[in-house]
Amino acid sequence: MIVPTVTPSVAVRLLASLREAGGDFETIVADNGTRAVELESAAAELDGGRVLRLEENLGYGRAVNRAAREAQGRALVLLNDDSVVAADYVERLAAALDPATGVVMAAGVMRDAGAPELIETAGIEFDRTLLAYDYLNGEPISVLDGEVADPLGPSGAAAAFDREAFISAGGFDERIFAYLEDVDLVLRLRREGGRCRLARGAIGTHEHSATLGPGSARKDYLAGYGRGYLLRKWNVLTPRRLPAVLVRELGQATLQSVIDRNLGPIRGRVRGLRAGGASEPYPSPEVLGDPPSLVGMVRRRWRRRARLRRRND
Repeated sequence: MIVPTVTPSVAVRLLASLREAGGDFETIVADNGTRAVELESAAAELDGGRVLRLEENLGYGRAVNRAAREAQGRALVLLNDDSVVAADYVERLAAALDPATGVVMAAGVMRDAGAPELIETAGIEFDRTLLAYDYLNGEPISVLDGEVADPLGPSGAAAAFDREAFISAGGFDERIFAYLEDVDLVLRLRREGGRCRLARGAIGTHEHSATLGPGSARKDYLAGYGRGYLLRKWNVLTPRRLPAVLVRELGQATLQSVIDRNLGPIRGRVRGLRAGGASEPYPSPEVLGDPPSLVGMVRRRWRRRARLRRRND
């Protein structure tokens, strides 16, 4: 178990829920420069819990990569610090991995903290411009009682990876400080034949954007940077795909800037485009799977934004 954090008070709550959930597993809390003493005592209450002290905030991907190199288990379970989990969460998520059959990723299920009857994320999916969406977002939790397909990959907020596959792939791209590093890693693992399984019994609750706050300029910038960076890195910006990219980016970045009242989404995309290099071939159809329709994905995304705005008004 790896928990990167810059908000110790929130991480302590998660560690308490892990203790109550039970189980025998190693927990590494990657302290991204806070040096908070309460993390030590909270980690000590978990069997196998410890704090990895980082001198400064290295970002999500670099913190996880460092912890992954020190981890002892065969499975890496990642959790955002603004989550809490139900009983046996870690074991259920790790048990979904089956490297022998190519299942090197597993996605947990996070409920919406403001509407726990709804799913916030059960993994990720993305369209042909690599724009990512949370799988099953806004669906009732009861949908898991029926037939549900596996997602393309897990969200970094609730993920398990086979450690060997994670390390072999190079872990998270450390040029992405935070947000969308999970999309990049999923693309690389799927390209090598890796698959993801939905661990529908691994249930938690995620307080969306509790770390930086919903609509914050910092979060909008970082998410925009990740988006621009991936567009360049994965060779999405070809003449054939450019019109679809422009429609999505102009619409999404402009609307988000207006709603959140900051230019972070635009500034981040520009900076990410400049920083990215075309180092990866555009993903094959086998990697991308069968993307959902643009209309359906956009409608779901903006319903989510509306729920978050109402909650914070």
